[in-house]
Amino acid sequence: MLTILNENYKKQGTEEEIEGLTVLLDGTIKQVFDKIRVEKNYKDNNEVLRDIIFAGVNSIIETKK
Repeated sequence: MLTILNENYKKQGTEEEIEGLTVLLDGTIKQVFDKIRVEKNYKDNNEVLRDIIFAGVNSIIETKK
């Protein structure tokens, strides 16, 4: 299961609101993250998520061209 929680925060020193996301990994999606982390020698799941996000964004951009 993948659960994403979001909260709004005030950016320090300004009145600007920014969105914060918390990602909860469980079950099959946790197993997938763990497998990627081990096979690709990532330090932690933060690195896995970062690369998944960038690969997904790049894929979306390329598809829209």
